[in-house]
Amino acid sequence: MRITNRVMNNNLLLNLNRGLTRLDRLNNQLGSKKQINVPSDDPVKAGVILRTSSSIRETEQYIRNNGAAESWLDSSDIVLKDVIAVIHRAKELGVNGASSHLDETARQALADEVEQLHGNLLQLANSSHGGRYLFAGQYTQTAPFELEDPDGEGLSNVLFLEKTMGGDDPVLGDDEKSIYFEIGVGVTMGVNLDGERLFSPIFGALQKLHNELSEPDPASDSDVLGELDSALDGVLQQVSELGGKQNRVELAQERLMDLKLNLTKILSEEQDLDYAEAIMELKMEEFAYRTALSVGARIIQPSLVDFLR
Repeated sequence: MRITNRVMNNNLLLNLNRGLTRLDRLNNQLGSKKQINVPSDDPVKAGVILRTSSSIRETEQYIRNNGAAESWLDSSDIVLKDVIAVIHRAKELGVNGASSHLDETARQALADEVEQLHGNLLQLANSSHGGRYLFAGQYTQTAPFELEDPDGEGLSNVLFLEKTMGGDDPVLGDDEKSIYFEIGVGVTMGVNLDGERLFSPIFGALQKLHNELSEPDPASDSDVLGELDSALDGVLQQVSELGGKQNRVELAQERLMDLKLNLTKILSEEQDLDYAEAIMELKMEEFAYRTALSVGARIIQPSLVDFLR
């Protein structure tokens, strides 16, 4: 192969351009702090980085879902503790009201306190979290419980989602009762409680207790304390179920945090730049480029014209 000045000049320019390309790549890496800036830098690593980044974003979303579910469950747990306190106080009033030594005034005082407990329970049943009602199923923007006759004498019946559902006996379907959070890949969990099943027996027992205490003489065959015990058992069962869900969410949250940490480590190994190595490589490329320029200056200087003088 015949080597001419043109061939040498072309090779020189080709090598200089390659050196500049390597310098530009190293400068971009140092500026962005990443090994891979475009897929063409390393297609295999770029694929790993994209998949790992997608997994991290997915895991972060599940972590947010778990946090929202945990917050909802904690709010429900606080409400149930207050509900248990209301039932215990109602049982105490029922025991006191069963005494035959109380006069009409004392029994009316007990009935008045039951009325206040009823109002407190109604407030608890309409508790909300983040602007959404806890016990309304899917109808989170509607107060689930309301009094049938707020201005009537005695304790009025409490209606469940009467305005939303309509009808004499509104019933939520199974798909309307639960609010689900996706706490893992393909894993969903209901976080709310069935408000109607939870509170309706308690409202009924308080109403019956109030009516009995409003009478001048205690009823000998009253079973209101048994109804309160039954309602308390139902609440305690819900508390147990709620505690199990809280433990499940907590464990899922810990697992997701560990998974995120592991994925972040993998992404760092594939993507983050080793500064010491990059700077050393940059200095070597700068030296090689300067050397190429120096050699090129010597190649370009002599030509045939220099020897025709």
